[in-house]
Amino acid sequence: MSGPEENHASIRLRVDVPAADAQAAVDEHGKITIGGILHKQATMVDVSDDPVTSSEFVLGPPPGGVAAWAASWTTSLRPPHLGANQLCARAERDPKRSARILRSFTAVDLIPPSNVPGLSVSNITSTGAKVTWGAATDNYGLAGYEVTVDRGTSVRTTIGTRSYAITGLSPSTGHTVSVIAVDLAGNKSTTPATVSFTTLAPPPPPNPDTDLVVKSEEGSAVATWHPSPATDANYSALLDGAPVEDFAFDAYCQDAGGNPASPCTAQDVISYPITGLDQGTPYMLQIRAAAADGTQSRILTSTFTTTTTPPVVPEATVALIASESSRCAAMGGSFYTSPSVRGQVTVPAGSKFIFDGCYQVANSSCIGSSPVSGNQVFKCADDITNLLHSVAPGRRGPVISSMEGTTGSIAPALVPSPVIEPIRWCAEQPNDCIEVIQTAAEAGEVVAEAVGAEAVASFLIVAAEGIGLGLALGVLLATLFPTELTIGSMFEYPINFNTDFDTFGNWGGDHGEWYNSLKMYAEVIKTTKEITTQENLPFAWDGGHDQLLKGLIDQACAVQQGHTAPPARGCGDDVVVYVPGAKNFKFRPMPETGQHIVDAMNTGLGNDPRRAAWYYPAYSPGGKLASDPPNNYSRTWYYTAPFKPNACDDLHVKGDGKTCDEFPFFTTNQAVDLTLPDKSLRADVRLTPTEEGGFQGNDLSTFYRQCLDNTDGKHFIVLPVPSWVAAGGPSFGFQVNQGGASLCMKPQPPVTTLGEH
Repeated sequence: MSGPEENHASIRLRVDVPAADAQAAVDEHGKITIGGILHKQATMVDVSDDPVTSSEFVLGPPPGGVAAWAASWTTSLRPPHLGANQLCARAERDPKRSARILRSFTAVDLIPPSNVPGLSVSNITSTGAKVTWGAATDNYGLAGYEVTVDRGTSVRTTIGTRSYAITGLSPSTGHTVSVIAVDLAGNKSTTPATVSFTTLAPPPPPNPDTDLVVKSEEGSAVATWHPSPATDANYSALLDGAPVEDFAFDAYCQDAGGNPASPCTAQDVISYPITGLDQGTPYMLQIRAAAADGTQSRILTSTFTTTTTPPVVPEATVALIASESSRCAAMGGSFYTSPSVRGQVTVPAGSKFIFDGCYQVANSSCIGSSPVSGNQVFKCADDITNLLHSVAPGRRGPVISSMEGTTGSIAPALVPSPVIEPIRWCAEQPNDCIEVIQTAAEAGEVVAEAVGAEAVASFLIVAAEGIGLGLALGVLLATLFPTELTIGSMFEYPINFNTDFDTFGNWGGDHGEWYNSLKMYAEVIKTTKEITTQENLPFAWDGGHDQLLKGLIDQACAVQQGHTAPPARGCGDDVVVYVPGAKNFKFRPMPETGQHIVDAMNTGLGNDPRRAAWYYPAYSPGGKLASDPPNNYSRTWYYTAPFKPNACDDLHVKGDGKTCDEFPFFTTNQAVDLTLPDKSLRADVRLTPTEEGGFQGNDLSTFYRQCLDNTDGKHFIVLPVPSWVAAGGPSFGFQVNQGGASLCMKPQPPVTTLGEH
């Protein structure tokens, strides 16, 4: 409604419910009732609480004490948000007479969500378990769930996450888990759903007679035992009952110094590597020894659990921000600050406190409650735009989080403060939008969480003074610059390695087709530069490397878009990228393994053109796509007859300290010869040092967990940068989504102090 109220005398429109400045509680359908009276010869047009409008009315006799010429009217609508609202009721009567009434009220939700159904517990171990539950319902909308273990501190999940893994428990102890639903008004389920369980007894210690010891890490393990040359001729390794490899007793034999032992004696040790494991997962390893005549001589058995790498941003933090942002938007908040930045953000004067971190500003006239679109330019300032200008670095572009906040070998005093990056978050209703102010790393993770939870209608990505609306086909820019930006006529890659990627620039031109490719390019450049500076690597970008990287990205994005040949195409949304290195993300050496990926891909610009498909594999947990029927490939398929001869078979020498490495990885949908339907393109294999297999296994398991959320079948891009591997750089992983580009597998250089280099 624009303009002042009007009420023509021949219409006599009244709004009686809700009363002026009163509370109106939503009903079981999330709606409020609105009603009043008007002249019988007048007609109700509509009642709106922008942008929600109702034009269906129930008419009836007037209430007692009202003249007979009047009629009552009622309607209902769902307020666009809880908290302060203003509705407009309109009526008309011929000829060309109208009435409009404004009514301010406060929408409240007093009805708690339903109790959580179907709470159950599974995967019970000696130290943990997993709980799952069904979806609760609410009249207005859910913000998430709170999980409490043994009456401890509750943990929030988003509405799309209805499971929780419990860790760190003691063996043979009883525990109780409760789960409640939290709605957008902060109401909680009346009765918590509860379930009790008892952790298992600790696994028995290894039988000292078996002499089998397993040392595990994130995605790999090394099993050791002493050989018995008198009785052992061959070994068969089984993992969880599935065959892994058959090998001669001296194939992995080492002396006391860790060197290949030949001959292999009873004083030496068998050191057997196991790779392709998942993080935080229990396994049972069995080694069956056989004599020369094939009879079984002994069985060695051990159980172990792989370790877990903590995520860049704690999962509980991401879930809390996503859940509370939805709640803040639904309660009419203007912005929400994450717990990590609350001490660094000045709340605009006159702001109304709603709950911790959630505020409503006095003036939000510039962008109001509706998402912007197109190439509009706003030339004004209000509390929100002033706040965004104050918290974001000057003219910052899309969030490129890189190594921000990583200490590594930099003295703590030299570590920059975390960059604060706002995003605009629109909750279940597209017009329930707020600014979420958080660190850059949190921004990328929260957007990824929201996409997975399907809890958000759209995103407005705030890049300092610019706001971009994230859509499936690219990004439309709407800016808050005092002068307009040129949007069209952008050529591909208008930036180079010397560009200041914190400058907004012309990132959204050409209808946003190259927006994600540009973010990918910027993330690789920024991350490699920062690591190079921190670790004093012999690496520098030049024109040749720059053009090669752009070519790699174009080729990879073309495959991601379903094409294997030029012309180049920009990447789509929600892309996850793995950049292999000569060290894994923990800086443990794997130079030959990293170089193998580069050589197998041959930069993707030559070699067998069918290898372009290798840019875009999909995760297959434990390699089950290759190992399960109908394929039935073993993990060591390259040693079996149908695939001989090959590089691993020809060069494999017992006791040489090397094992076979393959690319594409066995844990993807492209393992062995699965890339093409006719199985005519076999994975590339090469012998590499045995220890590198474990380091790569840790790399991949961390990438799968932190960047792909261990999602079976989720695709990712492999981006091998030859010069980065040659310089000894580490691997890293990042995601590109509407929030920008954010490291999800961040390199962890050894912590040192000044002067230790």
